Formats: sequence, C-alpha cells, structure tokens
Amino acid sequence: MGRGVTVPDRLTQPGRREIFLVGRNPAYRKSEPAATADAAMGHVFAKTPDLEVLLASLFRQIPPGCVATCGALAGALGNPIAARWVGHFLRNHEHGEDCPCHRVVRADGHLGAYIAGSLHDKARRLRREGVKVGRDRVDVTVYAFDRFVSDRPLDKLRRLQEELAAQVRLRGPRKPPKLVGGVDVSYPTTKEGVAAYTLVELDGGRCIWSTTIRRPITFPYITTYLAFREIPILLELIEAVRAEGRLAELLLVDGSGILHHRHAGIAAHLGVITGTPTVGVTKTLLVGKVDIEGMAPGESRPVYHQGQAIGAAIRATSKSRRPIFVSPGHRVTLAMAESVVHRLLQGRRLPEPLYWADRLSRAEGHK
Repeated sequence: MGRGVTVPDRLTQPGRREIFLVGRNPAYRKSEPAATADAAMGHVFAKTPDLEVLLASLFRQIPPGCVATCGALAGALGNPIAARWVGHFLRNHEHGEDCPCHRVVRADGHLGAYIAGSLHDKARRLRREGVKVGRDRVDVTVYAFDRFVSDRPLDKLRRLQEELAAQVRLRGPRKPPKLVGGVDVSYPTTKEGVAAYTLVELDGGRCIWSTTIRRPITFPYITTYLAFREIPILLELIEAVRAEGRLAELLLVDGSGILHHRHAGIAAHLGVITGTPTVGVTKTLLVGKVDIEGMAPGESRPVYHQGQAIGAAIRATSKSRRPIFVSPGHRVTLAMAESVVHRLLQGRRLPEPLYWADRLSRAEGHK
C-alpha cells in the first residue's frame, strides 16, 4: 500500500470561524445548515447557461470587415480556456446562410476550418466584406474584433466553484468503509449521457449492485468545468441510488477532487452538494507537480500544488506506465482516499468501482 500524503491542517483563530486551508487559500466553512447550502447549490446546477446559444450570439456581434479569434470569443464567455471548445463548436454547429461564423479565425490569423465549405469558400466570403486574405491567413492586428458585449457566464461559474471550494472539508472517518461506490458518465452521442453507479466491496473488490440512467446533456466539455456538464445527471443518479437504499459510505468519482485549479473538481462538487464523502480519480493531471519517472507498480507519490500535497499519483499495474491521480473530494482525508484506492486496485488501471461503472455506462450507451 502506498504511503499517506500530508493534508492541509485545520486551523482555528480566536474570534473567527474555522478555516480550512486548501493550497494557500483560506476556505471558510459556512455556518448555515448543510442541507440549505446543498439545496441552493443543486438548484444552480439545474440551470446552467446555454453556452451554444450564447456563443452563436457572439458570432453575430462580429461586424462585416472584421474577424475574431477563438480565444477572444472564449474570453467573452468568461475564460480563455474555452477556446478549444469554441473551435469544436465552429466545426459542429447548426449552420445557416446568414451565419457569420466565417469571421472566426485562429489566433495566428489562419482561417481554420469552415463548416460550410473549403478554405477558399471562407476566404471568398471574407474578401467580399473587405478583409484581405493571403495564403489562407488574415492579419489579426488589422482586422481583429474583441469588443463583445457579454455577461461572461464562465466567469460566474468560476466564482461559483470558488464558493463551493470554501465548503469542502478534508476530514472524515478514520476507519475505511466496507462498501464503496463508483460513478462515471459516458456519452453515446454529444447530446446524451449515460451515468452508472456500482457498489463494490472494499475487501476483494466484488461488485454487488449497479444501476444506470440516461439523460440529455446540454453543457459542453470545457477543461476545469466538467462538473457543470455531469453534475445534473449524477445528482439524478445519486437520488435514485438513495431511494434504493444502496448509497455507499464513500464514492469514487471519475474526475478530480481538490486536485483542480480552483480546488473544485467534480468529486468536490458532488460531495458538497450531496453531503457524501467523495474521492476523485482521474487519468489526467489538471494541476500540480509530481515526479513520475521510474515509478514502480503499486507505488504512489504526492502531487504538490502551491506548496501543498493535495493529491497522489499511483501507478496501478506493471502494464500501465502512466499513473492515475487521486485526490479527496469532500469529507475524506487524502491518506484515506489513497488507501481506499490502493485496496480497490485489482490488476487494472482503475479501481474496481470506476472500472465497472465505466464498462456499465458504455455498455448501456450502446443499446
């Protein structure tokens, strides 16, 4: 079993509420009842912004004779990190004759893909509007437009994540649970998700119960905003599991916990909203530093961010050279999170609850 990793200490200052340090940022534990905070947060997730509609409206703000970059549009939505999704939307949106998407170019001025035709078609439309195009490029220093009018929805969601991170607790039971749940979401189409839950015995990793639900998905995949895509369907799944009396004492979530730019990965979201202890397990390191060179099978190493160890990299098997990354989501210590994941690694790269949840969601999605 891998070694435990030091977690941030809880501090109490005279005359002030309790402070939980996550990274270098103090996070205040709110004084209102947990049920009130959870209900309010869940209500927010039920009404996520329609980014496709908002982005299409930004296209129409680009005047003839100008171009805008994917980065500028992402910035208008509230975070430049959405530039990749903007590029994806350009290639996959519902296009009409009056759609001005031909005015969107790459950061270096290259025309980029055009949903309605070739680069020649895109260049011809831009030239008709007075934009000079040479070698499939536009001089963005001359023609760039970035004066968008927008309420910056991603910036609002970022602030919501920061509020949620302030409710995360990094303490939990000292004894490991007998049963552990796992949740994962797969996508048979870009607009539909299948969420799966599995209930697994900690000793031996035997899956004893499972269920799935299928729902429409409206929020796109944007790095660091995964929770807004998957929390709505996961909340419905957890509600169904609770109704069956099958909710485990601890949940493994396919995604990050506090090992996240804002210490608010999907496992943290799900834990705070449902009040359930959660652990995030992911194949991708969003933030932090760890030396994975020469890791032995079964070995774990701490992941540091802003001077704190907030996660662990674990090489699951001899066949998987790349590690998985584990971090607490809510109401669990990092040492416990790491210990539980180690015990549930049964010769596969993923711990058993997530392995079976992944398989089950994919199988259900093919039906």
